[in-house]
Amino acid sequence: MKATSLLLVALFVVGCGSKASEHDAQPQTPAEAAKKAGEAKTSTDPSINPNAAIMADFKDRVEKYASLHKDLAKGDARQKDAQSAEQVNAQKTALTTKIQTARVDAKPGDIFTPEMRPVFRRLLAPELKGEGGRDAKAIIKDDAPASGTVPFKVNAKYPEGQPIPTMPPNLLMNLPPLPTPLEYRVVGQHLLLLDTAADLVVDYILNVMTT
Repeated sequence: MKATSLLLVALFVVGCGSKASEHDAQPQTPAEAAKKAGEAKTSTDPSINPNAAIMADFKDRVEKYASLHKDLAKGDARQKDAQSAEQVNAQKTALTTKIQTARVDAKPGDIFTPEMRPVFRRLLAPELKGEGGRDAKAIIKDDAPASGTVPFKVNAKYPEGQPIPTMPPNLLMNLPPLPTPLEYRVVGQHLLLLDTAADLVVDYILNVMTT
């Protein structure tokens, strides 16, 4: 009798397991399959974030520039600590000349490509509206260089003695991060990409502040 009971219990357990397996093996409905497929995608998937490839390209371009800068900042261009102002200036001049020579063929769009420019404008546009936008514009205007002094030309030297505008935090937080020594700055209506160690205009986007 006990043997029969045990046999019945075993058959019951096996049967339940079989039903569970059959349930798990059932084909998914189209809605379930679509949901799982959506969960499997990442934010870098172009179908979700069409700007992902553009941002990845931008990251690659600025990192290549930073690597070039590092390679050239050696010898008489190597910036050292605890030196006189004359020596610091001489090192900066040597570094600037080396970079300008290495990038003699550089042109607008080498880093801020035509595909990137509208993306950057869209990133900045929300931060230029309302009270936050008014505050940002006031910050930029407060320490702006004299009108017409900054050349919008790749490889051009940022004018000595002119202030470098503060980048408003709300604008900076909306832009992709940059490797040292690159920094974003807004001059007038335009976005500059500056090498702050060599005081060079690396690239620029015109009319980003027209919102």
